[in-house]
Amino acid sequence: MIIIKIFQKIVRNWLNYLHILQHNQGVDIPLSVVMQYDDINAIKISPEVNIGEFVEFVVVAKSPHSNVPGRLIIEKRAVIGSYANIRAAGGEIYIGQNCLIAQHVSLIACNHTISHEKPYRDLPWNEEKTGIFIDENVWIGCGVTILPGCRIGKNSVIGAGSVVTISIPANEVWAGVPARKIKDISCYETENLSYKL
Repeated sequence: MIIIKIFQKIVRNWLNYLHILQHNQGVDIPLSVVMQYDDINAIKISPEVNIGEFVEFVVVAKSPHSNVPGRLIIEKRAVIGSYANIRAAGGEIYIGQNCLIAQHVSLIACNHTISHEKPYRDLPWNEEKTGIFIDENVWIGCGVTILPGCRIGKNSVIGAGSVVTISIPANEVWAGVPARKIKDISCYETENLSYKL
């Protein structure tokens, strides 16, 4: 029985993989990527996107836990590093063109509400703070977590291991837990983006 369930899961993942490739031409997606979705039309991956090994995508367009539709949009030439966790359920995740998303990054479009009356898994999702918008040419370092409702401005950089809880303007370097501004970025000179906390 266990072998049958494993085989069914492998076949389901393979069919999802083929469906995504067919629906999104010109995308480089390794076989190890896990894609769970309820509506293929809620996913748009542009050509020249590069996705690393063992990335997990969850896209839920219609959830019984939220009236906010889930959607995933990844624009041209974006790079998603290996082991990233991207959950577009209860909100939209938008990744702009030329973005660099490093390894082990988590993008979470929605959170559960909190109450002592029921287990958290049975509560509706928070509809007041949803979605993640990452503008073009953003660099998100390894191990970053970005929480629902955050917008990351064009050309900004998020340092490795940071937790982003608020929106970040364009052309800034942020890092830390929670992330805070480290410095501005000059668009006209090359900089060493190391920083001290």
